[in-house]
Amino acid sequence: MKGNVILWIIAFAVVNTAWFFVSQQGATQEINRPGADFETNRNAEIASLYGSDAQFEIYHCFESINGAELNASVKVERESKVIYSWEGTTEQGCITEMIESQEGEILVTTEIEQGIDATVKVKAWPMKSAFIPGVIVFSILTVIVAYGEIFVRKKVKDRLSKIQPKIQQSNEVSEIEPSGIWQDPVR
Repeated sequence: MKGNVILWIIAFAVVNTAWFFVSQQGATQEINRPGADFETNRNAEIASLYGSDAQFEIYHCFESINGAELNASVKVERESKVIYSWEGTTEQGCITEMIESQEGEILVTTEIEQGIDATVKVKAWPMKSAFIPGVIVFSILTVIVAYGEIFVRKKVKDRLSKIQPKIQQSNEVSEIEPSGIWQDPVR
């Protein structure tokens, strides 16, 4: 009995650990990056598998091409409401900010002076909010698979036990009757 409990704990741990790593995977959307065409306004999609609230991360980094201190700004809007705003210079380094908002489309506005390489990214975790419901669903499915396997084994064993006597009877009959034209070799 103790072995079964340990196996169940291991099964739940493996399944839910795998779900944890899957649910923590993020999806990055590049808004602007050096070497690509710069766009002042870009849309990004923030989604959530479970619930209507979603967390996302905005990362922005502005570097001066010629070494001068230049101005830059980033603004994130959802349905014309500003949910994040930053204004600064190229000397302030890279900034990462976590934001919680309703799921849906956001507008990222990036304004820079001439001579700046802009890197702006939005990273969302669409399955992060579904971690707890996923643990419940995958735990239930683990139990269903385990007991389903026992049920299938029992059905197969019952079916084989019904077929086994018929196979033995056909083998006994074939041993009694000579089989066609074949006979033992003559010496």
